[in-house]
Amino acid sequence: MFLLAVIAAVFALALIVAMIGNIVGIGGGVINVLFLIYIFRLNPLDAAGLSLIAIVFSSLSGSIQDMRKLLVDMKMFVVIGSIAVLGSVIGSIVTTYISPGIFKGVFSIIVIFIGIFSIYSTHAQTRGGVEYYRDAGDHLKETGILSLVAGVISGFMGIGIGGIMGTYLTAVRRVKPKIAFATIIAAMLPVSAVGATIHFYYTGLESIYLAPSLITGAMIGAVLGSRIISRAPQAKLRFFQGYVIIAFGTLSAILFLLTTHQI
Repeated sequence: MFLLAVIAAVFALALIVAMIGNIVGIGGGVINVLFLIYIFRLNPLDAAGLSLIAIVFSSLSGSIQDMRKLLVDMKMFVVIGSIAVLGSVIGSIVTTYISPGIFKGVFSIIVIFIGIFSIYSTHAQTRGGVEYYRDAGDHLKETGILSLVAGVISGFMGIGIGGIMGTYLTAVRRVKPKIAFATIIAAMLPVSAVGATIHFYYTGLESIYLAPSLITGAMIGAVLGSRIISRAPQAKLRFFQGYVIIAFGTLSAILFLLTTHQI
């Protein structure tokens, strides 16, 4: 009975997380990892692996919907996806050498920083009520560098690449949020798949029994999120992204401090 309750809770979590993640382009990993560590008591490496599995399927489901609506920029997808995959390999391997305590602290700091950067960039761009976007991004050297950084963080923390790349593409490169987020969600598919494979290579399959409910909830939530994103106002998507990331980053920091104090 307890096991069924856990599976049902994981399903509900995955559905909500995937829906929010696809709306704001963060893949839901920030929320997944936080809950898997502090509520379901998984070790960080295992939680990151499960989170990446959920992102794989939510990205797959969301990308199919977005591609049908012609929201994915294929050139940008190739640039970001190919470079971020390399970063994911690096980050996933680095995680195996980090203690759970350090992981939790670093996780909180990075998440909060990403959220603040997202909101600051949005305020800076929309100041004065003027906001413009391009239909596609310029594939500059800095795009590749940030894709690598985003991939490393994705593999290390078990989160999507949207927190960094979403802000960069929309606020700096001025790509339309709907196109940017849809493209990022598509790029998360190979990036997260590689990261998940490496994580489970090192941890085994201790928590794999939770994967089916995570995957099912993630796919359903991704479809719902994709439908919402096609109707949502452009600027509000980015503000919402920043506030969501900061909220869960702050919650992660509080939980980290509380659990550390208890120890």
